[in-house]
Amino acid sequence: MTSKSPHQLAEERIGMAEEYSRYSGLYAEMIKHRAEHYKNHRHNFKSDTAVQREWEMTEKGVQMEIIKMKLKTIEKKMSATATMLRLLENEAKNIY
Repeated sequence: MTSKSPHQLAEERIGMAEEYSRYSGLYAEMIKHRAEHYKNHRHNFKSDTAVQREWEMTEKGVQMEIIKMKLKTIEKKMSATATMLRLLENEAKNIY
């Protein structure tokens, strides 16, 4: 693993925050599509769970799950980057 400077890590974290924001917007759009799907198809099913399963099999439902997983991945990367920045800060201050 290559060592990065705190400045590089901070820039990466800003980039991840921008990416997270973009995917959050897409996820919000998918929530709107899901609500429309429920509105249009709920009468065909006996339960909300059945409607949810049917939604998950649509192209947009799959995209929504992919976006959800990407958001989780970015969250984990941002957390790891924040930990590394804290570690570097403590090392710079000679705190272990």
